[in-house]
Amino acid sequence: MRAEQANIRVGVIVNNVGGYSRGVLRGITPFASARAWVCRVEGVNETSLMSHLTDFNGLIVQAATPLQLTKLGSLKIPVVNVSSKLESGQMPSVVSDDKAVGRLGAEHFLRLGYRNFIFYAPYEKQFVTLRHEGFVQRLLESDLTALLVHDPARLAKALEKARRPLAVMACNDRAALAVLESCRAAKLRVPDEVGVLGVDNDDLIQGLAYPPLSTINTARERIGFEAAAMLERLLNHQPIPSSLVLVPPQGVITRQSTDTLAIADTEVAEAVRYVHANAGRMITVNDVTRAMTISRRQLERRFRLALGRSILDEILRIRIDRARQLLIETELTLPQVATACGFSSASYFNVVFRKAVRSTPGAFRASYARAG
Repeated sequence: MRAEQANIRVGVIVNNVGGYSRGVLRGITPFASARAWVCRVEGVNETSLMSHLTDFNGLIVQAATPLQLTKLGSLKIPVVNVSSKLESGQMPSVVSDDKAVGRLGAEHFLRLGYRNFIFYAPYEKQFVTLRHEGFVQRLLESDLTALLVHDPARLAKALEKARRPLAVMACNDRAALAVLESCRAAKLRVPDEVGVLGVDNDDLIQGLAYPPLSTINTARERIGFEAAAMLERLLNHQPIPSSLVLVPPQGVITRQSTDTLAIADTEVAEAVRYVHANAGRMITVNDVTRAMTISRRQLERRFRLALGRSILDEILRIRIDRARQLLIETELTLPQVATACGFSSASYFNVVFRKAVRSTPGAFRASYARAG
């Protein structure tokens, strides 16, 4: 009998306090509901993992310790891991692409013009290491480096000594909240002097953050959905394409903690602000230069010197970023998305989007729709 035809009992064992885990649960829910799975949710601790496991046909687990991993490995039922704390390959896993998370954080700050960086990592975890590696690798491509700070006690001194404007990426939202608190204690203005970026969009942490915290959306719902789909294949004794599925981040949710431009050239900064404010319209490079007090030739030269890209590149980049968001978060048709993002036609939008993202707009939307 195939698994979907049986009365399937699934144990979901996660850290029921963290925002990441809540997002994963939201992704599992629609899949489990459609299959009429009987699910029980337990918190990650030794007791829950050491008892009642034979009650289930399969498990989705946010494994956290070697003892838990050993116990899970001895089971005769399918188990899918959703924790980045494990080394890859230890068991079938669907997890965040944490190197891509780090790269995205670096790219966000580079686009804003930052040249001074700190990565704050107060936890010794696999996912933290990968996020730091991605962050540093992307900075090295631009001949830049970042100071790595592990010790919370040293964070305040590092913030005070660093050159400003300073960009700080924290390994997750909880660590970013500590950065905001340290900035406040040191009387450093966020985002004017220090830009702060978290990861996971944890709604509970976000409610405590002041100013409101920019964060990377790690596609937690999609991770949960894909983990449930993998478990179903294992329950049905079907092969899985890969024992490790890395889910890329959905993008940066920009809030006040990075809502500034760390660009020393005031003319370039003003031009970028103009582009951000008007990219939804069909503006051209001429529109941007007419709004400035210097010639197009001067502005183009200074733009490339400050940001390493042209004015047109910036216009298209902002439009594509907005298009990504609309494709994921709305049900607008592709022509409507194209219009809302300032493209003259759906066909031109398709060409530009495909070149930037290496995917058509329709395929990009479909890759996230399954987890909705």
